[in-house]
Amino acid sequence: MSSTVPCPICKASLQLTPDGEFNSWVCPAGHGRAATLSELYERMQEDEIHRLWSLAKASWVASEPVTGRACPMCDRLMVTITVPTDVDEVDEGQPGDGADTGLETVDACVVDEVIWFEEGEIDEFPADLPDAQPTAAEDAALATIRRDFATSLDEATGTLPAPGEASGTEWPAPPVVAPAN
Repeated sequence: MSSTVPCPICKASLQLTPDGEFNSWVCPAGHGRAATLSELYERMQEDEIHRLWSLAKASWVASEPVTGRACPMCDRLMVTITVPTDVDEVDEGQPGDGADTGLETVDACVVDEVIWFEEGEIDEFPADLPDAQPTAAEDAALATIRRDFATSLDEATGTLPAPGEASGTEWPAPPVVAPAN
């Protein structure tokens, strides 16, 4: 990969641009933006990301593209896919999944896991919904898992918990080192 990331439309150097927790490479001429699959979790609903990636991989496996836009990261041709969207964040076909309400076309590089959105396309995808806060019961279960994991790790490595975190075990006295003659 070169030190510059070219726009797949005009070849201008894309600018890495933060937008809150979401980072993408934006074309200075306004043609669009590139984002990694992992960054999309900061911006889009998970079910659309899962569907987008599933469609991209299936399209790539069916036939590696011979025409289209080059990936800004590696210059391979990207697959062009049309992604159905909906307002819920439930994976396709699962209980609670609503009807599709739109279609968005994007380009994807399956090798680099990069998605190219023309100007405004990313805004057409439903925004990520906030995750629900854990219940008191879920918090208690997580605390138990953390404690059990720490205990197992301590036993496996032969270490003891930090002072104040001891689980009823007394700390051994420090070893006595004889002075050198």
